[in-house]
Amino acid sequence: MCGIIGIIGNKPVSRLVYHGLFSIQHRGQSSAGKLTYDGNIHVYKDAGLVRDVFNEDKRIDTPGFIGIGHTRYSTAGMDDIESLKKNAQPEYLVNPFLAAVHNGNIYNCNEVAKTTNRKPRTDCDIQWLLLTIADNLYKKELTIDTIIAACNDVIHKVKGSYSVLFIADSGDHPYLFALTDPRKIRPLVLGKANGYYCLTSETRVFKKINFEFVKDIPGGSVIVIDKDGNVFEKQLIKKPELPCMFEYVYFAKPDSRINGRSVHKVRTEIGRRLAREHPVDADIVIPVPESGRRYALGYSRESGIMIDEGIMKDKAERSFIQQTQEDRDKIVEEGLSFLRSVLDGKKVILVDDSIVRGTNIRKIVSGIRKAGADEIHIRIGCPPLIAPCYLGIDMRSRKEFLARDVEGNIKKWDDIAKEINADSLGYISINGLRDAIGFDICRGCIDFPKGYPPEMREDVTKLFGKDRKDIRAYECL
Repeated sequence: MCGIIGIIGNKPVSRLVYHGLFSIQHRGQSSAGKLTYDGNIHVYKDAGLVRDVFNEDKRIDTPGFIGIGHTRYSTAGMDDIESLKKNAQPEYLVNPFLAAVHNGNIYNCNEVAKTTNRKPRTDCDIQWLLLTIADNLYKKELTIDTIIAACNDVIHKVKGSYSVLFIADSGDHPYLFALTDPRKIRPLVLGKANGYYCLTSETRVFKKINFEFVKDIPGGSVIVIDKDGNVFEKQLIKKPELPCMFEYVYFAKPDSRINGRSVHKVRTEIGRRLAREHPVDADIVIPVPESGRRYALGYSRESGIMIDEGIMKDKAERSFIQQTQEDRDKIVEEGLSFLRSVLDGKKVILVDDSIVRGTNIRKIVSGIRKAGADEIHIRIGCPPLIAPCYLGIDMRSRKEFLARDVEGNIKKWDDIAKEINADSLGYISINGLRDAIGFDICRGCIDFPKGYPPEMREDVTKLFGKDRKDIRAYECL
């Protein structure tokens, strides 16, 4: 899962891209990058947060009326600094000139590699999107038709999830164009303002840079925008869309809309349904900050049990997307404080979005116990995560899940509750989650393998059987 942004207009776009990157920082904290183009390529990218990578004016203000940017969340398992730098995006080629940023995961890289003589510069799967488009455009006149034809070739070759942005230029007519996978697993939206157009991962970007929302880009579509502001769109493959359920549960910010649905309202509705599915006699509802706040609000409203702030968060980093277990533990240990005045002597309903590895919840329960709580009842706004994601979420091995034992068997909820020292544990049901979102979703990690799109089930079953852990095996089946 990453954050992407692309802007084309009639004035320099660099600072708009820069500000837009801050709005999608939550989607990736491993690295950040930005490329603008004015006949020359101006690119800065590095490991770290947006504020750290773009720490000089010369990096923020680069020339060009077209640009793309990226915040990377690594699903590669490569956590050393050199790997993070090497795999930072945007990526580009010079013959023909083509630059790209990508959100998603391609899992048939080995198959795609057989179709090109070009060598990838890195192990990152964006290379196969970039190289395949480049092969199609090589020595051809750059037009709307040739771009659409190139995207059509890609969409029939690659397997996985992708919302990808490209810049291409033949010398005097640059284009910004995008391609979405047929199931629209990863989000992409279009906005506009005063001669500019913007394609990005979340609608909240438009609020930051004062753009107007235009539309969600449909699955299986290519959209091309030229320097004069002409927009061309074609749906190459039409299938029922299955957006990633984890966008609604965790990744997207509450002030965004994904496929027309308010993330804030979805999470509040999940909390309401969670209260109906798993009621409990308690004194107080406590959200895990900030991830559990909307769920707890819905739970409180439906149950009539008072909500209060019993936990304070001191750090802005997101523990789930940290690269190592050591980093995750550090974020939790250093980032939370517990209010004895709120928790002491109380029967507490602790509400959060999800449990993946159990890093957070164990330490939070321990902190609440030490603050004097009599009972702790955990309620979770996502069904138990039981299978790896092969479409862009950093869950590669079944052994990582709290909901599975060391032999790979799915645990009973009561056993998980004992393991984390809670008095009870309740997860939202799959049907409850789907109904709260309002349409069908990709749910392979909670309903394996039938929760994946039908055409992917055989592939992911093979991956699951091998329990892939390394980047090349995982991303390049």
